Amino acid sequence: MLRRRINNKNKMIQILKNIPFFSTLSDQDLQVIAEKVTMEYYPASYTLFNEGDPGDIMYIIKTGSAEVVRNNAIVATLGAGDFFGEMALVSDEPRNATLKITAEMEVLTLKKEDFRHLLETNANIASMVSYEVVKRVNEND
Repeated sequence: MLRRRINNKNKMIQILKNIPFFSTLSDQDLQVIAEKVTMEYYPASYTLFNEGDPGDIMYIIKTGSAEVVRNNAIVATLGAGDFFGEMALVSDEPRNATLKITAEMEVLTLKKEDFRHLLETNANIASMVSYEVVKRVNEND
Protein backbone atom coordinates (compact mmCIF):
# COMPACT_ATOMS: atom_id res chain seq x y z
CA MET A 1 0.00 0.00 0.00
CA LEU A 2 1.25 3.44 -0.90
CA ARG A 3 -0.16 6.51 0.83
CA ARG A 4 0.28 10.17 0.01
CA ARG A 5 -1.39 13.46 0.72
CA ILE A 6 -1.98 15.68 -2.30
CA ASN A 7 -0.73 19.09 -1.23
CA ASN A 8 -2.26 20.99 -4.13
CA LYS A 9 -5.78 21.72 -2.85
CA ASN A 10 -7.03 22.77 -6.29
CA LYS A 11 -5.92 19.43 -7.74
CA MET A 12 -7.67 17.56 -4.92
CA ILE A 13 -10.85 19.61 -5.42
CA GLN A 14 -10.83 18.67 -9.12
CA ILE A 15 -10.43 14.99 -8.19
CA LEU A 16 -13.33 15.26 -5.71
CA LYS A 17 -15.58 16.99 -8.29
CA ASN A 18 -15.18 14.00 -10.61
CA ILE A 19 -16.47 11.59 -7.96
CA PRO A 20 -20.29 11.38 -8.08
CA PHE A 21 -20.56 11.19 -4.27
CA PHE A 22 -19.08 14.70 -4.00
CA SER A 23 -20.17 16.24 -7.31
CA THR A 24 -23.08 18.25 -5.89
CA LEU A 25 -21.04 19.97 -3.18
CA SER A 26 -19.80 23.54 -3.48
CA ASP A 27 -16.13 24.37 -3.95
CA GLN A 28 -16.11 25.59 -0.35
CA ASP A 29 -17.42 22.22 0.91
CA LEU A 30 -14.94 20.39 -1.32
CA GLN A 31 -12.09 22.47 0.05
CA VAL A 32 -13.00 21.37 3.59
CA ILE A 33 -12.95 17.72 2.49
CA ALA A 34 -9.74 18.17 0.47
CA GLU A 35 -7.93 19.16 3.64
CA LYS A 36 -8.86 15.86 5.30
CA VAL A 37 -8.48 13.14 2.65
CA THR A 38 -5.42 11.10 1.74
CA MET A 39 -4.79 9.21 -1.52
CA GLU A 40 -3.86 5.53 -1.20
CA TYR A 41 -2.93 2.88 -3.77
CA TYR A 42 -3.57 -0.86 -3.46
CA PRO A 43 -2.64 -3.74 -5.78
CA ALA A 44 -5.08 -6.21 -7.31
CA SER A 45 -5.82 -9.29 -5.16
CA TYR A 46 -5.31 -7.30 -1.95
CA THR A 47 -7.86 -7.73 0.86
CA LEU A 48 -8.41 -4.25 2.26
CA PHE A 49 -10.39 -5.40 5.31
CA ASN A 50 -12.36 -8.39 6.52
CA GLU A 51 -15.91 -8.77 7.75
CA GLY A 52 -15.84 -8.16 11.52
CA ASP A 53 -12.79 -5.87 11.49
CA PRO A 54 -13.15 -2.56 13.31
CA GLY A 55 -13.90 0.32 10.96
CA ASP A 56 -12.11 3.62 11.24
CA ILE A 57 -11.72 4.74 7.61
CA MET A 58 -14.11 5.54 4.76
CA TYR A 59 -12.87 4.92 1.20
CA ILE A 60 -13.85 6.59 -2.09
CA ILE A 61 -12.67 4.85 -5.27
CA LYS A 62 -10.90 7.06 -7.79
CA THR A 63 -9.77 4.21 -10.08
CA GLY A 64 -9.90 0.42 -9.92
CA SER A 65 -12.47 -2.08 -8.72
CA ALA A 66 -13.29 -4.34 -5.79
CA GLU A 67 -15.71 -7.01 -4.66
CA VAL A 68 -17.76 -6.78 -1.50
CA VAL A 69 -17.97 -10.23 0.08
CA ARG A 70 -20.37 -11.19 2.86
CA ASN A 71 -20.61 -14.74 4.23
CA ASN A 72 -18.26 -15.92 1.44
CA ALA A 73 -20.59 -14.61 -1.29
CA ILE A 74 -19.95 -11.63 -3.57
CA VAL A 75 -22.75 -9.16 -2.84
CA ALA A 76 -21.52 -6.17 -4.87
CA THR A 77 -18.85 -4.99 -7.28
CA LEU A 78 -17.53 -1.46 -6.82
CA GLY A 79 -15.69 0.82 -9.21
CA ALA A 80 -14.64 4.41 -9.81
CA GLY A 81 -16.87 6.87 -7.97
CA ASP A 82 -18.19 4.31 -5.49
CA PHE A 83 -17.49 4.57 -1.78
CA PHE A 84 -17.47 2.12 1.10
CA GLY A 85 -16.71 1.88 4.79
CA GLU A 86 -19.02 4.71 5.81
CA MET A 87 -21.43 2.43 7.68
CA ALA A 88 -18.77 1.44 10.23
CA LEU A 89 -18.02 5.13 10.82
CA VAL A 90 -21.66 6.03 11.36
CA SER A 91 -22.68 3.04 13.49
CA ASP A 92 -19.44 2.19 15.36
CA GLU A 93 -20.17 -1.41 14.38
CA PRO A 94 -17.46 -3.67 12.91
CA ARG A 95 -17.13 -4.00 9.13
CA ASN A 96 -20.17 -5.84 7.77
CA ALA A 97 -18.31 -7.25 4.76
CA THR A 98 -14.89 -8.13 3.36
CA LEU A 99 -13.46 -5.96 0.58
CA LYS A 100 -11.23 -7.64 -2.02
CA ILE A 101 -9.54 -5.50 -4.64
CA THR A 102 -9.92 -6.93 -8.15
CA ALA A 103 -8.07 -4.26 -10.18
CA GLU A 104 -5.32 -1.97 -8.94
CA MET A 105 -7.10 0.67 -6.92
CA GLU A 106 -6.54 4.33 -6.15
CA VAL A 107 -8.74 5.53 -3.29
CA LEU A 108 -9.31 8.63 -1.23
CA THR A 109 -9.46 7.85 2.49
CA LEU A 110 -11.17 9.76 5.24
CA LYS A 111 -10.50 8.87 8.89
CA LYS A 112 -13.34 8.44 11.38
CA GLU A 113 -12.50 11.51 13.45
CA ASP A 114 -12.28 13.69 10.31
CA PHE A 115 -15.50 12.18 8.93
CA ARG A 116 -17.37 12.94 12.16
CA HIS A 117 -15.94 16.46 12.33
CA LEU A 118 -17.16 17.12 8.78
CA LEU A 119 -20.65 15.89 9.69
CA GLU A 120 -20.76 18.02 12.84
CA THR A 121 -19.55 21.21 11.20
CA ASN A 122 -21.00 21.11 7.69
CA ALA A 123 -24.75 20.73 7.11
CA ASN A 124 -24.38 20.13 3.34
CA ILE A 125 -21.98 17.25 3.85
CA ALA A 126 -24.07 15.82 6.71
CA SER A 127 -27.20 15.92 4.54
CA MET A 128 -25.48 14.22 1.61
CA VAL A 129 -24.01 11.48 3.82
CA SER A 130 -27.34 10.92 5.60
CA TYR A 131 -29.09 10.43 2.26
CA GLU A 132 -26.46 7.92 1.11
CA VAL A 133 -26.51 6.00 4.40
CA VAL A 134 -30.32 5.66 4.31
CA LYS A 135 -30.07 4.49 0.70
CA ARG A 136 -27.46 1.87 1.64
CA VAL A 137 -29.50 0.61 4.60
CA ASN A 138 -32.55 0.22 2.34
CA GLU A 139 -30.47 -1.63 -0.28
CA ASN A 140 -29.17 -4.06 2.35
CA ASP A 141 -32.64 -4.95 3.68
